Amino acid sequence: MSILFINAAWRDKSRTERLAREYFALYPEVDCTEIKLGDMASEVKPLNTDSLKVYNESVKKAAYDDRMFEFAKQFREFDEIVIAAPFWNFSIPALLHDYLELVLTQGLSFDMGPDGRYVSLCKARRLVFITTAGGHIPEDNHAFMYIKNLCDVFWNISDVEYYKAEGLDIYGADVEQLLSDTVAIMRKNV
Repeated sequence: MSILFINAAWRDKSRTERLAREYFALYPEVDCTEIKLGDMASEVKPLNTDSLKVYNESVKKAAYDDRMFEFAKQFREFDEIVIAAPFWNFSIPALLHDYLELVLTQGLSFDMGPDGRYVSLCKARRLVFITTAGGHIPEDNHAFMYIKNLCDVFWNISDVEYYKAEGLDIYGADVEQLLSDTVAIMRKNV
């Protein structure tokens, strides 16, 4: 089994990355490729007027030579996707959103069937989303719901796991215990 680890936790001593590393420790025999988004800001750029023209023309011609399509080509080849991202401003970091926008390329990671429904072109059948938050994550969790909707609609990934540690910056919080509790939940799912 091959795993693509999309690491959107680039802060020093990131608790989100720490949880992700704990997750991988449960599967030591797995082949993992890591993308460190924090080191790729010069490559992962949001679509703008010029790049959108290139994107649309490339999709129309099914000619995916531009560098922006490398992320979708890579993403579609893995058996499992793991995303580690802190809960920022009720969502995900902007750089992760920009990356996922590039991964969502018609003709590479998904296509559209004759009935108008989206068809996955990805191998992955499982996605794991790991996050941490200094405060509490609300019920209408935009971060996880965005990821879950991409899985449901575009990639046909029905096995979506979600792990979170929240309240880490609340005065008096036992951070180590909160992180350990999340790891215990991960272990139950192995």
